[in-house]
Amino acid sequence: MLQASSPVEYKSTRRRNSKIEPFQHNKLIKDPGFVPRVCNAVTQAICEFYAQGSTNLPLERLYRDVYNVVLHKKGEELYKAMEITLTSKVQSLCRPLDAAPEDDALFLQELLAKWNCHARAVKMTHDILPYLDRTFIPTNRRMPIHEVGLHLWRDNMACSDKIRARLIQAVRRQRGGEEELVHGVNKMLTELGAEVMNVPHLCFRDSAGKLHVAGP
Repeated sequence: MLQASSPVEYKSTRRRNSKIEPFQHNKLIKDPGFVPRVCNAVTQAICEFYAQGSTNLPLERLYRDVYNVVLHKKGEELYKAMEITLTSKVQSLCRPLDAAPEDDALFLQELLAKWNCHARAVKMTHDILPYLDRTFIPTNRRMPIHEVGLHLWRDNMACSDKIRARLIQAVRRQRGGEEELVHGVNKMLTELGAEVMNVPHLCFRDSAGKLHVAGP
């Protein structure tokens, strides 16, 4: 099973006037290590998106390799690598929230910072896997990358009994105080979509369709 922390040999090609060699279409057949290397590169890139908001990998080569993996009907391996890595990173983000600061404002700040980190990383993941999202996913009836990100955040944040209770308590106490934080949380819930309404006692929808934490 591919691990999110697997080391990757994916050398940079940043030398002046460097050129990317044309892809050999029989490479997948001759080199059984090609698909695992691309999957590991995608895993490394996603981990870097969460850690630093960018990747040091050569993106042009990564786009090309992802395209050819999908073209040669190996998109399942790539999709699993993406899904496993996003799952691991979301769990790592949400786990500390179980023991978040007692201060309500600090808790909400930490929660929103982690949500923003996750949302940015998912967008960047989609940006390096456009062909997977356009071709493999609809053909094979898999969940789109953006939806995978929302689903994971709902499962690990909103559906956690401890985090949900802490969130409701913090928002109730902050109303009339740090309204910007409350607004940020409500915006997060709205972006998570209608499925978050199925989380017990978490939120309600106002007349404008906006979601709010801890309704009456």
